[in-house]
Amino acid sequence: MSPDVPPPCADPLPDSDHQWQHRVLLGVDHQQNRQLLSAFLSRFYSLQEVPAMALRWGQAYDLCIFDTAFLGRYSEHIAQQRKEASPVFLPFLLLLKRQHLPLMTPSQRQQVDDVITMPVDQTELLLRVESLLRARQQALKLSTLLTQERLLEQQLAADNQILQQLAVQDSLTGIPNRRAFDDKLAYEWKLGRREQTPLAVVLCDVDYFKPYNDTYGHISGDQCLRAIAAVLDTVIRRPADLAARYGGEEFALILPKTDLEGAQHLLSRLRSTLRARAIAHPKSPVGPYVSLSFGVAATVPDHQWQPEDVLRAADAALYQAKAEGRDRIVVAATPTATSPLRPT
Repeated sequence: MSPDVPPPCADPLPDSDHQWQHRVLLGVDHQQNRQLLSAFLSRFYSLQEVPAMALRWGQAYDLCIFDTAFLGRYSEHIAQQRKEASPVFLPFLLLLKRQHLPLMTPSQRQQVDDVITMPVDQTELLLRVESLLRARQQALKLSTLLTQERLLEQQLAADNQILQQLAVQDSLTGIPNRRAFDDKLAYEWKLGRREQTPLAVVLCDVDYFKPYNDTYGHISGDQCLRAIAAVLDTVIRRPADLAARYGGEEFALILPKTDLEGAQHLLSRLRSTLRARAIAHPKSPVGPYVSLSFGVAATVPDHQWQPEDVLRAADAALYQAKAEGRDRIVVAATPTATSPLRPT
């Protein structure tokens, strides 16, 4: 039987350097056809005649050329490789006798990207191969661009997350700032109003911080504020709670689902932890170590009140704590239907 592929002749298309970079898998069962195709195509491409079935074809080859016998023997494996090569386009070219063209099944048509009938014209073969390889190159470029775009989007998302975090983080202490506190208070107020659960707000101030700065300098003063923030961060353990730097030497706490008793218990633990930290403050009239004054207010959020009401009550309670000698906790009164929040 004469071969379906004419013997090699003079190069029908001009050679180019890039052709040698293309990797072609030749899956042809007909021995003479395989030899003639291999002799012809190997002058232009990096050719692999024996399929390495363990390889992922989408990474190992740029084009696969099959005949019907090979396609029939390895149809399941070819379909799997086709699936694994996605989303990068891996073209499949089928060699088919002209009289068999109408007999192709729908599944066979789905498995290949182009068909060339035998006997094969070499010029037509190279034109088909080059067309499929160009499509492959375009798919690879598109895949690279999409990958770069995804990486860029991920980097932008990470950068935006960092910027958002910085926008609500105090640059000195590393804990949330006033903006984060305001947003959190508004959110927890709405949540507490809907669920009818108590909400406690605490304002606290470093006692005699100006004399501390005058004695040790502003660098040590910044270190002191960072140490206090670390104490707050250590004591405030529940995920919903928030400790923030409210401004200057003032800090603030938001304690959702916490009544006055619960808030006082936490503040007592906070004071004990701060005393154990023993930050020296020889210029403080209330003791040898840095201390805090606290004003705390708690209520079940109601439509009659706003977050600013409980905040004003905590601020007034803090003012009273400082007026009474500092280093103490003063609790604001619980609001009633006829009276606003006021300190006791």
